[in-house]
Amino acid sequence: MTPLENKHSFSEFTTPLPANSFFRELSAVMQYGIWNAGTISELVLPISGYLNILCIEEQVPCSYTLDDHQYTIASNYTNVHHVTTGQLLDISLLKENTKIIAFIVPQEYLDVYHIIELIHPPNIRVIRTNSSIDLLKQRIIDLYICDDLLSNIKIHSLLLEILTLQMEILLSENKSVVKDQLLEKVIQAKKIIQEDLTQNYSIGDLAKTIGTNEQYLKKYFKQHVGKTVMNFTLETKMLYAKNLIMTGKHRISDVARLTGYKHATHFTTAFKKYFGFIPNSLK
Repeated sequence: MTPLENKHSFSEFTTPLPANSFFRELSAVMQYGIWNAGTISELVLPISGYLNILCIEEQVPCSYTLDDHQYTIASNYTNVHHVTTGQLLDISLLKENTKIIAFIVPQEYLDVYHIIELIHPPNIRVIRTNSSIDLLKQRIIDLYICDDLLSNIKIHSLLLEILTLQMEILLSENKSVVKDQLLEKVIQAKKIIQEDLTQNYSIGDLAKTIGTNEQYLKKYFKQHVGKTVMNFTLETKMLYAKNLIMTGKHRISDVARLTGYKHATHFTTAFKKYFGFIPNSLK
């Protein structure tokens, strides 16, 4: 018996996929340059996007102007500006023996900067560099001297690597800021609950008062306090009620009112459910 022959090619049974359904576009055609002090004065920015200014020399701050606004940048920081075509970059203020790297990432490629609000008015963000970025800057300087196609491709790759590291730093900083802000919201919510126990706040009421949404409040309140908003509220009311009753100076109906219960019977039921005994047994 001879094996069956399959005379059909693979392509006869498949439909070729269009390129845009498989390949992803990387539209990062950056404009970049490296300048020494005294080599050039004013530049017209060729595209809209995000202008990155990096100073090379250690311990020597670099100064420049962008549309008549003066900026200073130290070697351990990067200035990122949101710019438009035709703006003027003046680097005539560079001190002797200083260099800067300037590169522009197209607006459409990196609009995530604005989407996640990492750059705020007046459209500048200062980013602290690290040892990895410092090393990449020096490699770019070394390659820039060669001025050939291969070196240009390598520089492009290194600039993208710097961009990646900067985005990681920005996102890390942004997460820290958000965490701090949310912790402050949790502290505000606790304070509101504790200051007036006659109120019965819903999670929606609290969230609106402190300027956040219900999901964030529920999540981060539980994370930082160890209890849900409702459990914390109940615990605070019950412990306060217990202390009031044990002083012997308050009627149960008064304690109920001071902890947000309209009827003493509802308070007594909640108290017994929480502690396991009725309020009157404390007298």
